[in-house]
Amino acid sequence: MRFRQPAAAVLFMLTVAGCASAPPDAESFPAQAPLCAPGVALGKVAIVPLTRWRPDQKEPEVREAIAQKAVANLASEIPCASSVNVLSIAEDSMSADMLAKARADGAKTALLIRIEELGPIATLSFPALWSTWGDVKFTLDAIDVQTGASLRSIPHRRQKGGAFEARGLEPLQGEMEAALRDVILGAAGK
Repeated sequence: MRFRQPAAAVLFMLTVAGCASAPPDAESFPAQAPLCAPGVALGKVAIVPLTRWRPDQKEPEVREAIAQKAVANLASEIPCASSVNVLSIAEDSMSADMLAKARADGAKTALLIRIEELGPIATLSFPALWSTWGDVKFTLDAIDVQTGASLRSIPHRRQKGGAFEARGLEPLQGEMEAALRDVILGAAGK
């Protein structure tokens, strides 16, 4: 009988520890109205996906392909644009060149999506807790192509997962699409 009580206490502590896990580096940004709020008309839009990977980013080419597909899939859903052209993904240092390309293509507005994180994050802790998180972090900047003026800047981070979940690269495209819908369409996109 004496063995059951300590075993139950240990089991309870492990359960509580698993429930209490939070995403690593959890941060939140102030809520903002979606880009396509009522009355907003962006005209012809060029979407410019840009990367700001950390120096030790694993498989950047794989993540770039995932991001490019996510952006392309969402492009047709932007109701405040008369038409949308998705440019190829580039490094953030190429943003001026990409804006010039958008201007040459006749775009009125450029949506610069500066992607900082797109990947699974794993956390292991003692005694037996493990968690994985899908992490999508970007800033969407709406730019008037002719003047270069910033119309909106919306930072966003979406983390999904938790204790005892196994998440890899597979769900990242869907998570990126959902994060973009949150920022561009808001509740209307859900």
